[in-house]
Amino acid sequence: MLIWTGLPQRYPRSYLFLDRDGIINRDRPDYVKGWDEMEIFPDALEALRWLREHSVGAVLISNQSALNRGIISWEHFWEMHEKMVAGIRNAGGDLMAAFFCPHRPDEGCSCRKPAPGMIRAASRLFGIPVDRCFMIGDRWTDVEAVARAGGRAVLVERDAAPVSSARGFQPDWPVPTHPTLLEAVMALPWQEIALTDGA
Repeated sequence: MLIWTGLPQRYPRSYLFLDRDGIINRDRPDYVKGWDEMEIFPDALEALRWLREHSVGAVLISNQSALNRGIISWEHFWEMHEKMVAGIRNAGGDLMAAFFCPHRPDEGCSCRKPAPGMIRAASRLFGIPVDRCFMIGDRWTDVEAVARAGGRAVLVERDAAPVSSARGFQPDWPVPTHPTLLEAVMALPWQEIALTDGA
């Protein structure tokens, strides 16, 4: 598991887990291998700015098996991440942290979604109450990971692309679906999940 943490910021009122590919940036069937292939969605920048302005700690939870598949180098991966973070900050948003699983499915790790390892690690590191949190993703592996950790999920279906199959997993709560990250963020019940009343 790879962990990146951002600059110190004021104590968040709430937390939100976010997938990366398909949520922050356009996904690719051949993997996002470098900065020249990183296409950040404008609505994602707006959503991340709104989250920062409302003291919400945004935490990325992302499978990145292209690393252990040898498709992307570690150097290019971290360069791409740093440039992505800089672009988010230039647009007024921020990331509190990012947790990446570099493993292939056959490696049997405990961090690759749908396993809840990355979410549980974030909860331990930052004291995040997962039962008061949502995860926004574009796959049922995102839903299953946060459900197994004790939280809830929202799905994004961009360009009317259907979310991948649940493969037999169904949470015991309805999973809302939205066409963009911004719409998903704005629809969350923030009064219900805010940790404090202050700004």
